[in-house]
Amino acid sequence: MGIKGTASIEKAIVVSMVNDVMEQRIKPGARVSEKSLCERFNTSRMYVRRALLILANQGIVQLEANKGACIRKPTLQQAMTLFETRRAIESIIIKNVVSQRRDTDIDKLNAHMALEQQAFANSDRHELIRLSGEFHLLIASFQNNYLLTKFMQTLVTESSLITGMYGQHSFANCPPSEHLNLVDAIKAQNQELALELMLAHLLHIESDLALGHT
Repeated sequence: MGIKGTASIEKAIVVSMVNDVMEQRIKPGARVSEKSLCERFNTSRMYVRRALLILANQGIVQLEANKGACIRKPTLQQAMTLFETRRAIESIIIKNVVSQRRDTDIDKLNAHMALEQQAFANSDRHELIRLSGEFHLLIASFQNNYLLTKFMQTLVTESSLITGMYGQHSFANCPPSEHLNLVDAIKAQNQELALELMLAHLLHIESDLALGHT
């Protein structure tokens, strides 16, 4: 097998594991079986271990000597720091998006919101969780600061770990209605309202977690 094929296997494992975390199909602290991944992807332990190293570098799994791998469990302090960071970063992003947004961006937002509303109507919790995270990534992709766009992937994945660990299992902790209101503000290019709605939205997500503070 060539280098390209090897990289494809490792990427497939990484993408799949990230999606499992983002959809909360696998919880923080859960053991990651090398054998199960080998069977799932029909590959050898060598490629699985390489993928786990990539996931460890991304802060998604934790590798322990003589114990193998497990999904990382964020600390309470890390959870609080995450939301402080998201408020700062997404405030910059939403301001950029409102000033830079194009008609094609609005089309993408409308299409995404249709998917969110369908998942909500179907009570498809895993799909709604995934789409909710992708909503924030989609918004970030509309602005020209590629560093912030790239950093948002890390923040959204970390949020999924934190929600999986500290969430109080509210089905609608990221309800489509809040996203819809934010989309309307972006369409209207109302920067002040969009910023207000984004900060309120992030506060709502944080308040639904058992972080032990008000």
